[in-house]
Amino acid sequence: MDPLTWRINADSSAPSTVIPGWAADAGGVILRIEARVVLRLLAGDQDMMPPQLISHFCRRRISSSDDVSAEDSHFTIPQPYYHINHEAAWEEQTQRMFYRVAANHVRPADLDLLAQAFRTYTYAVLDLFPITELVFVEFFSVIEIPVAPSASDSHLRYLIPLETYEYFFEDDDDVDVIQFDRGPWPASAEAVEGLQMVTTTGEDSSCPICLDDFDEMSQVLAMPCGHPFHEVCLMEWLKRSNSCPLCRFSLPDAE
Repeated sequence: MDPLTWRINADSSAPSTVIPGWAADAGGVILRIEARVVLRLLAGDQDMMPPQLISHFCRRRISSSDDVSAEDSHFTIPQPYYHINHEAAWEEQTQRMFYRVAANHVRPADLDLLAQAFRTYTYAVLDLFPITELVFVEFFSVIEIPVAPSASDSHLRYLIPLETYEYFFEDDDDVDVIQFDRGPWPASAEAVEGLQMVTTTGEDSSCPICLDDFDEMSQVLAMPCGHPFHEVCLMEWLKRSNSCPLCRFSLPDAE
C-alpha cells in the first residue's frame, strides 16, 4: 500500500519516523492507516511524561475504482495514553471515534470491524517502542466509503503487503489472522458483458446492494452464482470489485 499522502499537523521540526501502513476491508469500506512517531532524544529522561496520542481521520466517498469524490470531512481526536494502554478503554474509545467519523455513512457492524482493524494496527505500532522512548504518536486514517457498499454479512480482511508484514511480524508465526491480499480489483469487461438479465421472483424482494425493493417481475442483472441486483448497482460495484457482494463468488478480474 502506498503511504498516505494526507497529513495533518505534521511538525517537520520534530525528528519523527513514519511507520509502514496497511489497509483493512470491511464490507467494501476501506480503512487505510499509517502512523508517525516522535521518540525521546535522551534515554532515561527523569521528567518523562506519558506520550501524546492523536488520531486524524479523513472520510472520503469513492464512486469507482479510479474516481474519488470530494473529501467529506476531517476529524482530529486526541486521547490520553492510558486509553490505548488499557484494552477495554481503547476498545470503547475506538468505537466512539469511528461512530463519530462515519456513523451516518457505514453500517454499524462494518464500523465495529474497522475499529477492530484500527486497534490491531495501533497495538502493532506501539509494540515496536518502549513507552519510555515515545514522546508523540499520530495515527493518520482514511476511510473510503463506496457509493454502493456491500450488503453481505460483515467480514474483515487485512490488506498487508509482504514487506510491511515482515516489518511488524518478522518473528511472529501467527499468520492466520493476516490475509495477504492485493485488495479488490474490478471485474474484467468480458466477464461483465457476459452477465445475464433475469426476471425477479417473489423470493427476490430487494437489491442486496442498495436495499431498495425490486419491482414485481422486473429485469435485473444476475451474477453467475444466481444472486440478482439492480443493473446499475451491480455494474457500479463491479468497477471496484470482481466478487459477488453476497457470497464472494469471483468473476475474472481486469488483471
